[in-house]
Amino acid sequence: MSNNNLLGDYRRPVGYAACADAIPFLLDDTYHLFNLASPPDTVYHPPRLQSTWVRQQSQDLVNWARDPIPAMSPGKSDAAPDRSGAWTGSVVIGPDGTMHLFYTGLNLLQGGKQVILHAKSTDRTGTRFEKPLGPISLDDASASDMFESTDFRDPYVFWNSQEGRYWMVVATRLTKGPYWTRGCFALLTSDDLEVWTPHQTPIYSPNNIFCPECPELFTLGNGKWYLVYSRFASPNGGTVYVMADSPYGPFRAPRDGSGGRFDGRRWYAAKSCPKQGDPTKRISFAWAADRYDPDDKWLWGGSLLPPREISAKPDGSLVMRSAPEVIKLYQPIQPVSLPSEFVLDAVASSTAVALPIDRSTAGVSQCLELTVASSDAKSFGILLEYDDDWRGYRISFEQVTNDIYSVALITDLPAIDDFWAQLTDHEEIPKLIDGAELVKHGAVKLDGPLRLVMSEDIIEFFVDGKIITFRLRLRAKAEIMNGDAREDGSQSRIVHPVGLFVEDGTVEFSNLVLSSMTCE
Repeated sequence: MSNNNLLGDYRRPVGYAACADAIPFLLDDTYHLFNLASPPDTVYHPPRLQSTWVRQQSQDLVNWARDPIPAMSPGKSDAAPDRSGAWTGSVVIGPDGTMHLFYTGLNLLQGGKQVILHAKSTDRTGTRFEKPLGPISLDDASASDMFESTDFRDPYVFWNSQEGRYWMVVATRLTKGPYWTRGCFALLTSDDLEVWTPHQTPIYSPNNIFCPECPELFTLGNGKWYLVYSRFASPNGGTVYVMADSPYGPFRAPRDGSGGRFDGRRWYAAKSCPKQGDPTKRISFAWAADRYDPDDKWLWGGSLLPPREISAKPDGSLVMRSAPEVIKLYQPIQPVSLPSEFVLDAVASSTAVALPIDRSTAGVSQCLELTVASSDAKSFGILLEYDDDWRGYRISFEQVTNDIYSVALITDLPAIDDFWAQLTDHEEIPKLIDGAELVKHGAVKLDGPLRLVMSEDIIEFFVDGKIITFRLRLRAKAEIMNGDAREDGSQSRIVHPVGLFVEDGTVEFSNLVLSSMTCE
């Protein structure tokens, strides 16, 4: 298999505009990672979401080989149920021993109706899939009365060994109830993957979302069932999970200070599969959204990020970390003038230290690890892309109780009323979709190392089983390097890639290590 070290083509398949929803599947000793991919040179819906299924395979989560042809492409005729896109779904081994692919078909010429399609492979490894002629068959027409047809998508199919039949979880909306909060998950069951029986009630209806997306339902052998799904709106935008003692529920959100979120809303549509050789863990994949600079809008689709490992705590709640196989790829950078430990002291003031990190190198992912040995500060953390006026981003820790902290990624551009914005006549203050607080986890401990991964404009920050992912807005290279004069004669700011800060107190940092992974 080719070795692309989780950069380059792994993240964005060549010939497509962006990579989106992951559909991982473990077959024997091989990970099959399907993804949606957008047509080239597309930005917005509907063209961008006329997506194709592409696949790459790996046996170690590091070395990936991409299939030469797509697994599934949109239909070409006006009557094709997937003419406007082959959307998210799942993969399962059927009773015939071959690979079966279930996915969402969209046809805008049919009023935007979404249907579940079933493609069958010619063999166990999914060498070639036969194009489905129409939607799956339901043996009870009551589903059409219970659920909306314009939101009936993202089927997650698996073999429920406890019941001896296949389950399908579908993201949809109820036909009745408060309009903006009808989102729920329907349950369909089947003995043969051909005819499906709708369950009479949703297995989960939180009454706080328009429509959920990309569900998966699994157990880790600890007596708990986990329903993982994605939310494109507040509260708790991003990929979240709820848990129960039965696959039928009732599902409850963990009381973990983050509402069951693994990350923020810019790490999206995460799906997982069992980890090879360890049924107590799963490997999860998701994408970081693109931002279109000409009109400063976030887009559907972006870059696939490296695999992460999911495991359960003794209380049943989940934690997510970098897959160990990924961490092993990073090698210390030598030489580097980075102290292994130091103390920052700031009583009633702030202190920042610029760290010698060059983030301008393409095709390189860098990792900064450090430990907080002690702290009595009001807040402290990591500065990113900041200048001498403290403009930039910061990952900020604030103490909640003796050993519990909140952590948030914050931008320096505040969300303020229009009147106050008008008073700053020297510079426009834009209105931010994410707000000034981009991602937040309400309760983490600092028992282990903090890990910051930087791959061009994408950062991933790992702490206590929670993660903060975001695509930063990098300054122009002239500003980063030396503060050269702009064309209008004004002086550009010198931007520091990474620094540490402390407010109102003293923090001792230790075990600082800077390492890198290079695309081969």
